[in-house]
Amino acid sequence: MIQGTSGQDEVIANPKKVALKKILLTLSLICALSYVTFPTLSQWYSSIPTIDRKSINIETVILGDLIRDIVVSGKAVAANAPQLYSTEIGKITLLAKPGEAVALNQIVARLMSPELDALIKQQQSTLEQLSINANRGVLADKEAQLDLESNMNAAQSKLNVAKREFQRAEISYGKQIISEVDWLKSQDAVADAKRLFEHAKKRVSFSVERLQFEKQHRDFLVQKEKLILEELSRRHDELAIKAPVKGVVGNWLVAQKNTIAANTAIMTIVDLSEYEAELSVPEFYADDLGIGLEVSMKISGVSVRGEIIAISPEVKGNQVTVRAKIKNSQNIQLRQNQRINARIEFEKKENVLMVKRGAFMGSLGGKFIFKLSEDNYADKTAITTGTSSVEYIEITSGIDVGQQVITSDYVDFNKAEQIYLGG
Repeated sequence: MIQGTSGQDEVIANPKKVALKKILLTLSLICALSYVTFPTLSQWYSSIPTIDRKSINIETVILGDLIRDIVVSGKAVAANAPQLYSTEIGKITLLAKPGEAVALNQIVARLMSPELDALIKQQQSTLEQLSINANRGVLADKEAQLDLESNMNAAQSKLNVAKREFQRAEISYGKQIISEVDWLKSQDAVADAKRLFEHAKKRVSFSVERLQFEKQHRDFLVQKEKLILEELSRRHDELAIKAPVKGVVGNWLVAQKNTIAANTAIMTIVDLSEYEAELSVPEFYADDLGIGLEVSMKISGVSVRGEIIAISPEVKGNQVTVRAKIKNSQNIQLRQNQRINARIEFEKKENVLMVKRGAFMGSLGGKFIFKLSEDNYADKTAITTGTSSVEYIEITSGIDVGQQVITSDYVDFNKAEQIYLGG
């Protein structure tokens, strides 16, 4: 028996109500999607690029003291590190090893010079010969002086005889025993004897002066030879090469037991009591360098201060070499040619508006910067810059203290006037 068709019946919905629900649901989804994506659509419509916030650097404009400086590198050099040289040709024996501590005037090397030894012996022999000649000359002078004095005494005796003969002749002439002619002859004999005696005295006087000059000449030759021998002795003493300062031996510049020429560098002695920094500064900053500029250095992790004391007058490899005195170097252990990182301070400005240095300076020539505004936007803003240091750049106009700016490279959006920061 057929009970009925109720099991086959199906409820048919009203088509108008189903379509209305679908339309309402679709509109709701569109509204929600447009609300979420409105900034993106707005940016696409106005051509504003979106930049990931994590890919850029954002810094805050601050007010502080700006030090215009540069970072350079160099090495520590001893303020007093003399090189020792050979004074003669010879065979060198190095007595102090590199790194060994030496005292002032300690013998650190010895030179053997057979040529100098032979020359000293020759000059000693010459000095002895000249001394003998000088002594011989003294004896010869005494003999010559004695001969001249003997001649003078003989002339004086002749004068005395002539005077007595003249007295006798004068008495005889007065008694008319001799003729006037004989009397005149005796008078002439006295005059001749007197003249010979005067000449003999002058010869003795002149000989004394001449013999004094001869003696001085011989003494001069002996003294000259003594000076030559003293100089050779000094050169011989310098064959024992001594340390001019207290310190340590740096490096051997010649091999042990080698025969070296004169004026050859042998070794260096490093004075550890005082060091200086030898820094290489780019040529671009050469005009800013000056004696007395402050230098901040870091050596072996320790920060020290110094000041420039010398500037090289020439440029080598686009670098200018300067020397800076290290203050309070006793607090650190320095080594010759140890590397130094330094910062030379050219100028200090107080209460300066500044921002950290970044790649933005090269993107738009340092004339524009992107300044953050509300709603995650950043606007391109014209600025003017002033002094720059290793870390900061002075901002003279365009932005104010406390504002945030993008300091990274603008290569991805340098043509945009505004960007949106996402992420």
